[in-house]
Amino acid sequence: RLSESEERSRGLIEAVRRVQGRLTTPWIEATAEALTARLARGESLLEFDQIAFEWNDVRLLIRQIADILRRHDAIDADAVIALHNVGRAADLPDRMRAWFTGVPSPDIEMLDEVLVWAARPYLQRTAEVLQQRVSFDGWGRRTCPVCAAEPDFSVIAATGERQLVCGRCLVRWAFAATDCPYCGNQDRATITSMATPDGMYRVTICNPCGRYIKAFDARKSSRPLLRYADPIATVPLDAAVMRRA
Repeated sequence: RLSESEERSRGLIEAVRRVQGRLTTPWIEATAEALTARLARGESLLEFDQIAFEWNDVRLLIRQIADILRRHDAIDADAVIALHNVGRAADLPDRMRAWFTGVPSPDIEMLDEVLVWAARPYLQRTAEVLQQRVSFDGWGRRTCPVCAAEPDFSVIAATGERQLVCGRCLVRWAFAATDCPYCGNQDRATITSMATPDGMYRVTICNPCGRYIKAFDARKSSRPLLRYADPIATVPLDAAVMRRA
């Protein structure tokens, strides 16, 4: 039987996929040379105004996400009302822009998480277009080369190389195998790793900053990363980290 958090994640994924199925391919007015030059300067590729939001669908998705969170007791009734109001408000594009540029939303419970899910279909589709034009080889930074967000998952390739997975647009890029992707700590003596019994999943914890990142180890599996399924499957690792703390 699925846990409450797993059921909630599945509901959110289905809501996002329904929107993804209706999206058209966005047009990005930038040459491959210009995109490559941005990466070489250490600049992420995507500007907010390049994201082709369909605001009516975004508003509906925000309400659906809030309802899913309430159904699984992740938020209370007052938070649902507040989130619905955000979805209806005329300033939603301004709120979304502020969130995209890294301004937190402390006034409404779980608003930032809701905006991540509501923006994901559009960010992911735009990122797919950009990936067809430019290579992320050599990026090696702690934030996403497309949207500048932090990673929320990772993959250990068959070669042993680690790739980080963006928490917003799901883009993957290579990163040092043992460094902390959040604070940059390179001292392996202060980084702890735990794995599931079959070795297919692991979690790496940075003791100085206290943050951790989970990984799918392709060396232990005959299949590729399942970007939505594997984070759900690794929920027990989150619990293990919490118990350790």
